[in-house]
Amino acid sequence: MAKKKSSEANSSNSFSKLNDFLNKIAPDGEILDNNPIAKIDEWISTGSYILNAALSGSLFGGMPNRRSLVLAGEEGTGKTFIALSICRNAQKMDYDVIYFDSEGAIDIDFVARLGVDTSRVRLQPVNTVEEFSHISAQIVDQFNEMKKKGEKPPKIMVVLDSLGNLSSIKESEDTTKGDNKRDMTKQQAIRKLFRVNGLQFAMLGIPFIINNHVYDSMSMFSPKEISGGGGVKYNASIIFLLGKGKLDDAEGEKKAKDKNIDAVRVGVTIYVTPVKQRFAKPIKVQLHIPFYKKPNPFVGLEKFTSWEACGIIRGKMHTEKEYEKLKDSEKKVCFKWEGFDISIDEKTGKQIKTPNGKVWIEPRDTATKLVCKHLGGEIPIGELFTEKVFTQEVLHELDDKIIKPTFMLPDIESLDDLAEITKEIVLEEGDDLLDLEEPITL
Repeated sequence: MAKKKSSEANSSNSFSKLNDFLNKIAPDGEILDNNPIAKIDEWISTGSYILNAALSGSLFGGMPNRRSLVLAGEEGTGKTFIALSICRNAQKMDYDVIYFDSEGAIDIDFVARLGVDTSRVRLQPVNTVEEFSHISAQIVDQFNEMKKKGEKPPKIMVVLDSLGNLSSIKESEDTTKGDNKRDMTKQQAIRKLFRVNGLQFAMLGIPFIINNHVYDSMSMFSPKEISGGGGVKYNASIIFLLGKGKLDDAEGEKKAKDKNIDAVRVGVTIYVTPVKQRFAKPIKVQLHIPFYKKPNPFVGLEKFTSWEACGIIRGKMHTEKEYEKLKDSEKKVCFKWEGFDISIDEKTGKQIKTPNGKVWIEPRDTATKLVCKHLGGEIPIGELFTEKVFTQEVLHELDDKIIKPTFMLPDIESLDDLAEITKEIVLEEGDDLLDLEEPITL
């Protein structure tokens, strides 16, 4: 054993010398533990808790800095809306935004209405992939020059809206000449864009959002294809495909009809499908984007709430006498709860919870009330998507018990455990189609 330890020590010492040598000739590289490219310093909230979970595996995560996010979808699927929501929250973390616009669709009123500080957004018109790539490279050079001088570069976020609408230099020149030949250079330019700037953005801690188009595909497995070819697919860290449906709002429709306004479409339901994901399990989620107000950050969480997870359930409370009057089938679904009344201490301002005796809770999907443990009883279901219901304490409880176990990627120990379980199942079933002497890999 002594010889083995000595051999390991010599090997480690040799690598240390090699690492010191590499630091001199290639100073951008570092041991993985210390390399900034490999570490996510910050998670930038999207403004939607469920979208944060889909991106990072936690309600309190979001978009990782040093990485790129592609939001791809048809028109009206909320790509710009989501990108600007991330920008708004990035500004709260001292980021300024360089917003590259290839569509001419950004206006100051729309951006300000979403809560973005327009004085901290540079709107940069751009027409071609090469133009965007060139300006981005100049930003990188400027940052590196500042670092050489010992200056601290500003925190910035780069948004490209959209990649699908950019042309190439060749396409622009051919159009001027009246030449209608197919442009074969754009996808090469997109690959170059990522090769030149992608790694540099990661090294400098610049989060990069790319809005992109989709087109119909002949594949039965993937009816929508993302524009941009392999350059986008292989180089982006996260790719989300956005689809849409109608967002129904009975109250909004009634108000519109009362004013003799023919308006029934008040927003869209967005279906977010992870196409590529490195930070969380690829789980499809749903959120709402209203047309005339900010999105509610709590929408989408209702599918993950339960009494066991965070003490929230749709249903009705019964006293002992009310419970006894229920049908046997109704009694079967009920469960007991030691309810309490809530009052406020006049001196300290803190909540005082006083037991009010045992009550029975009947879960019911059609109930007009919610039973909330932390509120001490029933509240109208219309108050579901509020801070009153989803307090920080409730959110953390939901995050730890449901969201993280559901969305977070498993660690290597979990995969080893799963391999052992799989092997045991095979042994129990007596499956002779596998050579059980060979290791089972997942």
